Amino acid sequence: MNINDLSHHVLYNISTHLSFVDVINLSKTCKQLYILIENNDYFWMTLIQNHFGSKLYQLYVNQIFQNKKNSDYVLYRTKEDIEKFEKYFRGHLEWEMCNFWLLNVLNGKDNSDGYIAHKSIVRQKRRPRTTEFKMSLTTEEFFESYMNRNKYLNNENIREISMYKLIYYYFIEAKRLLGADLFAIDLRCTPHHRCCPMRKYLNHEYDLNSLTGRCVRLYSIRSRDLAGIKGKFKSILPGTYEIICRIKLDKNNEYLAYYNECYSKDPKVEKSVKCYFYALADRGLDCECDWKKMNFDWFESNYLLHGNTNWFNETMGKIKVFELSNIYFGFRIKSDYGYRNILFDYIQLNIIK
Repeated sequence: MNINDLSHHVLYNISTHLSFVDVINLSKTCKQLYILIENNDYFWMTLIQNHFGSKLYQLYVNQIFQNKKNSDYVLYRTKEDIEKFEKYFRGHLEWEMCNFWLLNVLNGKDNSDGYIAHKSIVRQKRRPRTTEFKMSLTTEEFFESYMNRNKYLNNENIREISMYKLIYYYFIEAKRLLGADLFAIDLRCTPHHRCCPMRKYLNHEYDLNSLTGRCVRLYSIRSRDLAGIKGKFKSILPGTYEIICRIKLDKNNEYLAYYNECYSKDPKVEKSVKCYFYALADRGLDCECDWKKMNFDWFESNYLLHGNTNWFNETMGKIKVFELSNIYFGFRIKSDYGYRNILFDYIQLNIIK
């Protein structure tokens, strides 16, 4: 029997149970399958349901483009709210934008966008104006988010592609930022930004087992009181995301003598290592993983399990995005006295049901 003799229904049933790679290869075999698969809305809708389940299907096919936007009032984004937050922002000194951890992570030196987002989230938590937030997106915002991430797409050619195919691609694409491409945080800025930490470079290292062969080593010593990295995911669609960091632990013998010297003066130094992670969506909620979890016991147990040669994934938590958003994040280590180090490979967002 020739494949052209098969009905569309049979071909659909076969295709929607294949992997994504197999589907793409199948579409290249003949013109009929290319037309059937490439830009057919129904096919990609079915593929979304089969590969990602009914919950994500309902949200991204049936709900997200139909839900009304959350009002500026419930998001603490009214003109009055923003003016109030801007006033708070201007109350900070210029050098504080580098020296205060949160202001640094939120890129306060560049603009007030991240700061306003943070203040909005804090107010939502303390005095919520509603308990029902909806995940909402317009088709124009959806296309714009793709064009922001892909320089080969424009207003004309993107509309020739099935929107549900683009949604499927969004599900499978890696929403990942490499540690080697992030920005350093070193909270030692001076007035007028002399010796500004924004000019500092990260401690890059080569590691064949990292994703690209390069990673970042994080540690803090007396002359470098706090070491950290920060970054921003751009144009993230509404949804619930799990935040994963791929890291490796190490004990740096270069600072062992210094660590022992500090320990001999103060026994509390032995268990003083602390790590902290924070992220927020500018139209969503935030996620925090503090040193109550990532402390000495966390470090030692994972070091015992993975040693200093094996990378592992550490879940920082979940973050909710209500509307098209940027996600700011920062990761830091302190009180390790240079001895207990973290090597950072990448941070990734995984969309979850």
